[in-house]
Amino acid sequence: MNKKGQALVEFILILPVLLIILMSLIDVGNIFLSKYELNKELDTITAFYQNGDKKELLAYAASENIVFSESLNNHMTVLTIKKEIEINTPILSKVIGKKYKLETSRSIYGEEND
Repeated sequence: MNKKGQALVEFILILPVLLIILMSLIDVGNIFLSKYELNKELDTITAFYQNGDKKELLAYAASENIVFSESLNNHMTVLTIKKEIEINTPILSKVIGKKYKLETSRSIYGEEND
């Protein structure tokens, strides 16, 4: 009996599953990294907003492909930014979609800039 041939066949059968798992882990890691970067970008946008640099804020958001919105609620201003990232793994893209939407927001007390 040829054990080497059997091991090769088993390896060839399991290889696609291992590759899909590896690609999925890379995509999930990309989601977490993108969320972290989006939070850092929110720091920059918040600084622009608090300094009253609305034109620079919108230019920065456009250059980074970020959707910016603000809302007023009593004495709170809520800054929200959204960004889409692409999912490359075939099975993961079927589960959560080809584009994954990230969103983060920050509340600023007592800020009411126009």
